[in-house]
Amino acid sequence: MHTHADLLLGIDVGTTNCKALVFDQAGQLHAAGSVPTPATYPQPGWVEYDPAALWSAVVLVVRAALAQIDPARICGVAVASMAEAGLLVGSAGEPLHPIIGWDDSRSDGYYRAWRARFGADQFYPITGNRPNPVFGLFKLLWLREHAPEAYAAAARWLHVSDYIALQLCGVQATDYSLATRTMLLDLPRLRWSAEMIEAGGLRTNLLPELVASGTRLGGVLPAAAAATGLPAGIAVGCGGHDHSCGALAAGVYASSVALDSMGTAEVAFLPLAGLPLEPAAPGPVCSFGAHVVPGVGYAARGIRSSGSAVAWAAQALGAGADRDRLQAAAAGAPVGSCGVFFLPHLAPIDRGGFAGLTAAAGPAELARAVYEGLAYEWRRNLELIERATGVRAEQIRVIGGGSRDGLWLQIKADVLGRPLHVLEQAESVALGAALLGGMAAGVYRDAADAAERVERPYHLAWPEPARADWYAGAYSSVYLQLAELFGRLGPAIDALPPTA
Repeated sequence: MHTHADLLLGIDVGTTNCKALVFDQAGQLHAAGSVPTPATYPQPGWVEYDPAALWSAVVLVVRAALAQIDPARICGVAVASMAEAGLLVGSAGEPLHPIIGWDDSRSDGYYRAWRARFGADQFYPITGNRPNPVFGLFKLLWLREHAPEAYAAAARWLHVSDYIALQLCGVQATDYSLATRTMLLDLPRLRWSAEMIEAGGLRTNLLPELVASGTRLGGVLPAAAAATGLPAGIAVGCGGHDHSCGALAAGVYASSVALDSMGTAEVAFLPLAGLPLEPAAPGPVCSFGAHVVPGVGYAARGIRSSGSAVAWAAQALGAGADRDRLQAAAAGAPVGSCGVFFLPHLAPIDRGGFAGLTAAAGPAELARAVYEGLAYEWRRNLELIERATGVRAEQIRVIGGGSRDGLWLQIKADVLGRPLHVLEQAESVALGAALLGGMAAGVYRDAADAAERVERPYHLAWPEPARADWYAGAYSSVYLQLAELFGRLGPAIDALPPTA
C-alpha cells in the first residue's frame, strides 16, 4: 500500500485529442483518460476552441485518469499543448475571445502583408524563424483589427498550455518553447523582442512572463482541486510545446539524436547544444527554437498535414474513418504506387497534390502514395535540417499516434534508408509533461535527470535494402523536383481570382 505521493500527471491538449495520463517516476503508465478536443469551425478555414469547453474537457480526462488510481499519490502536474494556438485573457485571467487554433487560416492576410513589407529574412537572426501564418504574432494582428475591444481589454496573450495551467494554479506565464512559436521571442537573448513588438505595432505589456519549463508555477488551487479531483496544493509545473515535451520524454536533447513526432502534424526535430542559440544564416528553410530542456535549442521542420493527411485520404478514398482499411489497401499496392507521387500539403499556405497518375492507379495506389509522400517529405525535412546545422542525425526516435501504424513506419524506414527507434510509449508528449511536473515537485534534479530515469523500451523498424534502393532513386530523381515545382505552383494557384 502506498502512503506517499509518488506519481505524476501529464496533460496533453492536442489538435485531435485531449489526454491526461498518470506515470510513475520511471515513466511507466498507470492510468489514462482521453476525449476528442472540442474544436469548432465557425467559418471555412477557421478553427476555434471555446476556453470553457476546453477546460471542461481537461477536467473530464483528469477525473477519468484519477478514477483508476488513488489521487493522493499525485505529486506534480504539467501541461503540454499544441504550440501556436492561443487566446487573450483579462487581468483576472478571464477569456476575452475564443482560442484561435494553430491551423486557423484567418491570419493568412497579415502574414502575406508582413512578407511584402519585411521579406522573409529580415528578422530571422532575432527569432530563428521565417514568417508563417501560424505564429502568434499574426493572430494578434488579426485580433487587434477584428476584435479591438478584446485586444484593448486584454492583460495577456496565453498559449493553451498556459491557459490550462492558469486554471490549475492561478499564475499567468509561458515557457520558452511556446514563446518561440509566437515569432516575438528574441531567441539569442531569450527575452521578448522589443524590435518585433514594435514592428508589429503590438502592446508591449501583452506578453506573459517567461519561465523555464519545469519551473514550479504554484500549487493546485482549491477550486481546481474540487473540479478535477487533484490534491490541493500539489506542484503545477510550467509545461511547453507538445513536440518539445515529447522530445524530453524520448530522451532527445543531445545533438545527433533526432525526433520524429507523428501527430496530426509531424515534426523533424534535432536538438542543438547550447542556448542562447544564434540561428544559422538564411539558407535551407528551418525553424530554430528553445527546447523545454533548459540550455538546449533545436532545429525543426514540420509537415502541417501528416496524420490529418492520412485521415483525409481515408475519407477521400472511400475508407471513411477506418484507417485500417486504408492501410490494408496501401499494403496491397506495389512499392512506388505505380509511379504515383503525393505531395503531403493540405494546409492553405502550402499546396499539395498527386502526380504521375495513369489508368493503372486505383485507390490502393493512391493510398500507398500518401504514405510514401509523407515519408519522402519527412526525409526532405531532416536533410534540410542536417544541411542547415551541419549535424547529422545518427539515430532517429519515433513517437506519437502515427508510430502505431506499422506500414507507415516500414515505408518511412525504407524511404530514409535508416533504422527507426520506435518507442513503445507512444504517449510521449504527456509523459514529457509529467516529467516537467516532476521537476516542479522536486522529484527530479533537472530535465536531464528526469530523462535519464525514464525507461523507454523500443523496437526497430529496419529498411529493406531492395526497397530502400528503389526509394532512394525515386526520391532524388522525382520527389525533390516535385517539391520544388509545387513550391512555385502554390503561389500561382493562390493568385488566381476567386470564382463565384
